[in-house]
Amino acid sequence: MRRISLVVATMLILGSFCGCKNTQKAAKTDAVSQPTDVTNAQNSLDWVGFYFGTVPCADCPGIDVQITLNSDLTYTMRRVYQDRKGSFTNAGSFVWNATKTAITLKNVNEGGAFEHFAVKEGKLIMQSVDGKKLPDEKQNTLSKHTESVQNELLTSTYWKLVELNGKPITSPKEPNNEAHILFNPNGRVSGSLGCNTFTGSYTLQENSRIQFSQMVNTKKMCLDMSVEEELVKILQVADSYAITDNQLTLNRARMAPLAKFEAVYMR
Repeated sequence: MRRISLVVATMLILGSFCGCKNTQKAAKTDAVSQPTDVTNAQNSLDWVGFYFGTVPCADCPGIDVQITLNSDLTYTMRRVYQDRKGSFTNAGSFVWNATKTAITLKNVNEGGAFEHFAVKEGKLIMQSVDGKKLPDEKQNTLSKHTESVQNELLTSTYWKLVELNGKPITSPKEPNNEAHILFNPNGRVSGSLGCNTFTGSYTLQENSRIQFSQMVNTKKMCLDMSVEEELVKILQVADSYAITDNQLTLNRARMAPLAKFEAVYMR
């Protein structure tokens, strides 16, 4: 009987020793498998937002570049060559490099140009076509901006009307009859309704709020007044605006966009 008890006690001691050893081994394995936190641009910087800057141009005074980076790894980019009309817009996704310090924009199709950017605090620095540092970083830097730059874009662009209440607007044969809107930095607004012209005032507030007031227009009789009448009503009720992907929209509350305008050129 004593011999059986001794055998049982020995087995319990060995089992306890093995269990402790296995627990220590598992803990050690878990400690090794824990990832080491590495601080990089992707996880430590507030890189989502709107960036703007003017970069060098070989055959023009400069290129105005606007880039919006979104948290879902998508982007929009607009480039305007100074002293020329028109602009180039790209949109798509972007990827981070292995060290998470730079990004590559997809769907640019410029032979590597305007694709690679180092991400720093409050800025994007354009890199060469093969993703390397350019000699003069300062001249190739886009700075992150807030709503004030959106306001600047609003006042520096000729906006052509392309849609009213979801219906596309056909361009007139005569460019002078093109419906458009211009915002002056001094708070005045003017433009064409398609035949008659209009002037008035506007006020910008936080969160892209806008209010039109003191609006007046000429009273010429035109063949088709439907677009003019509709646009006049929209300018009376619109209370917010948005600029995305080369387009300006005038909105009211949570309704679908009332009017859409396309950026033709920067003034």
